[in-house]
Amino acid sequence: MARKVFGDSLKSAMRQGLEEPAEVTRSSPTVARAQASVLEEDKHATRLLDPGSIRMSAVMDRIDPAEGLDDLVASIREHGQKVPILVRRIPDGYEIVYGRRRLLACRALGQRVRATVMEMTEEEAIIAQGVENNARLDPSFIERALFVAGIIRELGKTEEGRGNAQTVAYRALQIDESLVSRMNRIANSIPIELIRAIGPAYGVGRRIWEKLAKLCEANPKTASAVAAQVPQGLASPDRLNAAIIFLSPPSDPPRKSADGVKMTRKGNRIILEVEAAILPQIEATIERAIRAFLYDDPAS
Repeated sequence: MARKVFGDSLKSAMRQGLEEPAEVTRSSPTVARAQASVLEEDKHATRLLDPGSIRMSAVMDRIDPAEGLDDLVASIREHGQKVPILVRRIPDGYEIVYGRRRLLACRALGQRVRATVMEMTEEEAIIAQGVENNARLDPSFIERALFVAGIIRELGKTEEGRGNAQTVAYRALQIDESLVSRMNRIANSIPIELIRAIGPAYGVGRRIWEKLAKLCEANPKTASAVAAQVPQGLASPDRLNAAIIFLSPPSDPPRKSADGVKMTRKGNRIILEVEAAILPQIEATIERAIRAFLYDDPAS
């Protein structure tokens, strides 16, 4: 390695801005290779950093990174930080790529955080963040949807970025591009305060969240107010179901349409409860009525 051959003197000289004459630089390829090697190694260096010099990225991947942080704080206090976080250089310091909870734990302990420092573009950092979190954290559907929405929001600030944002999102999460669009719509349709009140709802898939998103689109003002009504004593999936119930249109009370038939209307559904003795006649009557309505064929 170049560092073993040249020691720290070369690195110190480079950092202090010492310059060799132009003719020496041109005639010393070994020195040039050593300089390049030191600089490349420095890009991937692991070091202890002040947590205050590291800012959080704008793209969230957890609804609440501090949730359950006490156990991690206790572990690092007792055993030290075993796994470094990954940060990238930015003009005024560093930005976290992944390892947010370790960073927060070190902040809480008032100690420096061990970090791997890399030179990365914003897009490279987002992709690394998504790939690492999918592999380690198993985020819930809504957390992945918020991540997608954050990518599109942050990278879509320019015309050039808008064309590339979806590509970065599906590369980061390794999902189909069509799902990226649906996730973005779901995350943007549900008020963030309602998402926070519900929580990650681990184990709940796209369809339930999509149902809530449609209800929020139909009642945007009510959707924001519902956040305060979600009972926090319930598990997160149950809080999601409660929010759906709060936003669903009220069902009409059951009414007796005729002897032996009870009809209930719920949203765009009609539920009939029919006594077994007259079920065949009711079924035939309904079928004739539907045919007449849909096909304008009273005789059918």
